[in-house]
Formats: sequence, structure tokens, C-alpha cells
Amino acid sequence: MAADQYITLVSSLPALGPVLGAKHAPINRARLQKRLRLLTPEHHAELMSLADLLAWSRLPLAGNDEALVSRARRVIPALSSPTLAALARDRLEMRTVTAALRRRKAGQEAPQGDDAWGYSRYLGQITANWNDPEFGLTRVYPWLPEARTALEKHDAQGLERVLLEAAWRHASRHAVGHDFDYEAVAIYVIRWNLLDRWTRYDEQAAAARFASLVDQALGTAPEQRNDREVAA
Repeated sequence: MAADQYITLVSSLPALGPVLGAKHAPINRARLQKRLRLLTPEHHAELMSLADLLAWSRLPLAGNDEALVSRARRVIPALSSPTLAALARDRLEMRTVTAALRRRKAGQEAPQGDDAWGYSRYLGQITANWNDPEFGLTRVYPWLPEARTALEKHDAQGLERVLLEAAWRHASRHAVGHDFDYEAVAIYVIRWNLLDRWTRYDEQAAAARFASLVDQALGTAPEQRNDREVAA
């Protein structure tokens, strides 16, 4: 029964991409949530937990590093799908290397071994190559030079564009081989969140958030802060 429901569900979802060329999401949040009722209760709960972990308001720069790492260590091993676990790992590794760029730009030293600052297979390589412009990871993350340049120029919109596009490509890669199953639905929702984020992008709010992140990294508090976030 679940297989038939998922075929019906996936068939009812309109095509999404390309993310950066979209003016608006092809289906609004309320209608998407209504269609997700066809998921089994277990899959629905798991998807909500995964989507919350990957919410863009915490990725790729904001939020408490230690709290996010702790949450990831609970959520990812519990996922029923190896594909979704790999997708989540990729997104968090993207956040980690971007957070490293932000830390280094703020003048911080390489994190120590007991500092729960990231979730990545490359933590050791990042810290060992702290003074390398891209931590020796350009082959793994071809978008890193462009992201670093945007960060150094305080180009909030440029950085957002680079990271959203990279996250979109990662999600699309994991979608291969999943057409009418639970993974197809979950990856659709994750990509929908990225597209919705971009189509409701607020450059002024992003610039304020960018400045706030620099202040956080320096351990200072800005006199004024725009806390308005676009929901992921």
C-alpha cells in the first residue's frame, strides 16, 4: 500500500528546478504539507526531523556549532535510509568547511581536537591545512574558491548563491535511482526548501545576518541586529 501511495505522491509533485532561475516555488508550502500526509507516520516524522536538521537558517553559517553537531550525531545514525543519511552528511560537511572559512576570516586559530565545531570526515584535514586558502579541499568542494572570495568581499548574496547551488547539486546527485519511493519524496522536500529559500531571498536581511555572523565569530555583540530569517 505504501508503495502505491508514494507513486501517487511523487506523481502529484510539480517539477522544481533550476533553483537559481526560479521566481517562485511551483507548489506552496501548505499544499506540499497536505500532500505529505500520504507518507507513513514513521517516514513523515523522520522527514520532519531531517528537514529541521538541514534548515538553511542553521546552514551554512548560523547557529550553535556544538548543538548542531550533537543533534546531527543523534539524527543521522537513526535515519532509515542510507541515501538520506549520506545526503545529510554531505550538507553538514558543506556547512563545516564554510564555517571554517568564516572562523579563519575572523582571525581565529584552527579548532582544537576537543572543540565540537563541525560534522565532517575532513575535520583533521581542515585543521591541518588551516592556512591553505581552501584547506586542501578544492577537489572535494570545487565551489570553495568562489565561496571564499564572496566571504572575503562580504558579498552575502554571492555567498548564498554559491552555497545554495552547491547544496542543490548534492541533493540532485543523491536523487539518482530514486523515482517513486520515500527517498524521492524526502529529496524533493529538501530541494523545495532550497528553492523556496532562494525565491524569497532578502538581500538586506542577508547582509545584516552576514554582519551578525562576523560579530559572533569575533565574540562581540552588534549594536543592532536584524533577526528576520527566511524560513527554510
